[in-house]
Amino acid sequence: MRIRKGKGEDAAELTRLARLSKASWGYPGAWLREWESELEISAEYIQQNSVFVAESQGCLIGVVGVGEGPEGPEIGHLWISPGSQGLGLGRMLVDRAREVAIQEQWTSLRIVSDPFAQPFYERLGAVQVGEVAAPVAGTERTLPLLRLEV
Repeated sequence: MRIRKGKGEDAAELTRLARLSKASWGYPGAWLREWESELEISAEYIQQNSVFVAESQGCLIGVVGVGEGPEGPEIGHLWISPGSQGLGLGRMLVDRAREVAIQEQWTSLRIVSDPFAQPFYERLGAVQVGEVAAPVAGTERTLPLLRLEV
């Protein structure tokens, strides 16, 4: 397994990876369809942010995207293929995000977390600082807003 800088031509495969990862948490199909655009990792996103991909035997199995978001530095994407979850890959990718933050002299990273991912981020030191409204398919819902100190 290796981690490398993402390339524009990775966009379609990374989008597929994000959608598979999100679906692995058992969300209803209607919700997943509504989130399709949010789960897109476009070539433009890759060019405008620091994106790192993990690959094994020619397959992309993880991705992290970090950059200057509308409300400050953030981890915008962190996705691990369902078959590679729980093996420490997420931690390695978050470490890459922290390296970017240090280079950019950012003191923290904002994370709008999926509720299922919140315990993972908290194990890495993130703390909940609020909530973000995230209604889906007519259902009221909030997401934890986390801050990860660098």
